[in-house]
Order: sequence, then structure tokens, then C-alpha cells
Amino acid sequence: MKSMFDTDTASPQLDFRNPENFFHDVNSVAGLLKQFFRDLPDPLLTKEHYAGFIEAAKHEDETVRRDSLHAIINSLPDPNYATLRAVALHLHRVMENSATNRMTSQNLAIVFGPTLMGGSAHGAISDSGYQSKVVDTILQNTYQIFDDD
Repeated sequence: MKSMFDTDTASPQLDFRNPENFFHDVNSVAGLLKQFFRDLPDPLLTKEHYAGFIEAAKHEDETVRRDSLHAIINSLPDPNYATLRAVALHLHRVMENSATNRMTSQNLAIVFGPTLMGGSAHGAISDSGYQSKVVDTILQNTYQIFDDD
């Protein structure tokens, strides 16, 4: 699937709205999405904002944490903001079906946190919990953080 994605972006088989095109294997599609974000030269949440996101995640008060993350998200470059919004809305829909798919906001955050944030500039593994907290907070507050269209 990755080679098809890399070489033939106009292929009708790349229409992910049709589950038959990817053999109903959502794990492969999720893996492809995560690989796309890992391959970006700058993470979706950007190296520039990394420290700010980690500091915001450290707030114990949920409202302060959400508002701090919201302010940083609003300062992202427009393409990053728009992509993050689309990903967050999609993952929120996945999360709404957690009774069936077991993908709670916490589980999605563990899977997508490091992918969307990239590694720490210092390589500190201790940031992984905060990376997950950033994404978990975004997913739990998707409709408060992102404007309606």
C-alpha cells in the first residue's frame, strides 16, 4: 500500500473512502498515515513549538492545559493547523466508537502522540507521557479547540 501511495497518487485504489481498496485493513491505513507524518521534515506540531506543547501538557488543571494548547495550536503555520484539525476531527470520530474499537482518547494519544509531535530535541524519552497528554487533551477538546466549518 505504501509503494502505491508513494508512486501512484492518482490511482482510484487510493480512495480510502472505499474499504475494499485497502482490504478492510484499517491498521495498514493507520500505519501508512503515521508513516506519512513521521516522514515529514518537521513534525506536524513543529519543532519550534515542541517545548511549549510539553510545558502546556504539564498543567494539572484541565482548563488551563486546554487553553494553553489552544493558544499554541492557533500559532501553528496554516497548513499545519488545517492538517491537525482534519486529523483531530477524524480521530475524534474514531474515539466516539471506542466501545467497539477500544480506541479511547488515551489509546489514540499513545499511538499518535510521538508521531504528531516528533522526538524531543534532546531525545528525552521522559517526554513521551507529555506527548500523549498533548494529543489526549486535543482529542478530548476537539470542538473547543477547532472552529466549526
